[in-house]
Order: sequence, then structure tokens, then C-alpha cells
Amino acid sequence: MKAAASRPNNIRALNALIREHGLGQTLPKLGKRRYPPLPSGTAEFDERLGGGFPRGVISEVTGPCSSGRTGLLLAALAQSTQAHEIAAYVDATDSLDQRSAQQAGVVLDRLLWIRCGQAAGLSGDLGQSGLACMDAAWRAANLVVSAGGFGLVAVDLAGLPKRALGDWQRRPWLRFKHALEGSSTALVVLAEVPLAGSAAGMVLELQREHTQWQGVLGAASIRLHVVRDRTHATGVRA
Repeated sequence: MKAAASRPNNIRALNALIREHGLGQTLPKLGKRRYPPLPSGTAEFDERLGGGFPRGVISEVTGPCSSGRTGLLLAALAQSTQAHEIAAYVDATDSLDQRSAQQAGVVLDRLLWIRCGQAAGLSGDLGQSGLACMDAAWRAANLVVSAGGFGLVAVDLAGLPKRALGDWQRRPWLRFKHALEGSSTALVVLAEVPLAGSAAGMVLELQREHTQWQGVLGAASIRLHVVRDRTHATGVRA
């Protein structure tokens, strides 16, 4: 009887609490889970990036040919697959060299390699087949990001002509941003110029400064410029 008699009082008390404070303040707020960043594989870079590539956001690695962008991406893929994560590599121009990936430490058995074919030559003439490859790469990236479960999704657009890059700049990148939020997936896009606009959480620019040769071997000095990082300081150089 006591329990039954107390129910109206409890309901009235709850209604009063909601009117006084509002529903959003009455219910407990669940915080988003934060995942540790994915190491880039280069200690100097990780030190300046707060541990590596952030998860749950779009990161862009830009720079001209021979700036070290592909090496950085392969090193990140190695970090992900060696940590027993499954990684996806959307290869827009079918340019991944498996031997180089293995030498960089990538575990190929844990890598989903999506080959989209020769999208376009450096002449800039895409053609119908090239446009079809661009659409295939975009759909593949959407599928793997939406599927979840990947530690790293890499979208390699290096070597595409300006016309193709302009097409990617006009695509709805916010769709990726919303799909990634709160997930453990790091999305890294490789291109000569930034493409994702305001949807990107991190934008890095690489530039080769000089190469020191010893016989037939060379060691390159790479400058890293953090163009955008919404969680750390900007304008950092490594």
C-alpha cells in the first residue's frame, strides 16, 4: 500500500523537476568515448601531433610528389596492422606497390586493398572511364567508413590531375565527418592539396627540404607543417 500510494507523489515530483531544470539537465549526459590516436610511425611527427592521427576525424596529408606523403601513409598502415587492426586502402589510381608496403611493415593479411584502376593520366583528361573510377573510389570510401571496424581507412588520391582533385573538393565530405564521429577509425586522405574543406579535423602539409647522400643511399629531411588541428596547436614544424 505504501508503494502504491507514493507513486502519484513521485510522478508529481518528477514533473516539477523537469519543469524546473529542463529535460536535458535532468537526464544524465553520456560523454563520447575518446580513443587514443593512431601513431604515424615517425616519433618526431607523433610528438608534434599529440600521439599521431586522431581517430573519429578526417586527416589530410598533402604535399607534392616526393614529399614523403606516401611513406608517412605506409608507416601509419604498418602501425595499424601490426596492432592487429584491420585497415582499408582505397587506391584511386592503382598505385600501391605491395613490396614497398611489406618493407614498410604493413601486414598485408590485415589490409583490405580496394583497387579502383587507372583513373586518369597526368594530362588531366579523365574521360568516362576515369570518372567511373572516381565514383568507384568515393563509393568504396563511403562503404568502408560506414561499415566501421577499421582502425585506419586510407584514401590515396596522389597523382590525380587538377580536374579530378577539383571534383573531389566538391563532394559531400560532411557525410564522412558525421559517419566518423565517436568511432575508433582514423581516416587519412592523401592528395596534393586539401580536399575536405571544413570537414577535415587535421590537415598536414609535407615538404622535402633536402637529401643527404652517402654513396647510393640518401636520407631525406622532411618539413611538416600542421595547417589545421582542431585538438592541438597549429603552425607546428617538425
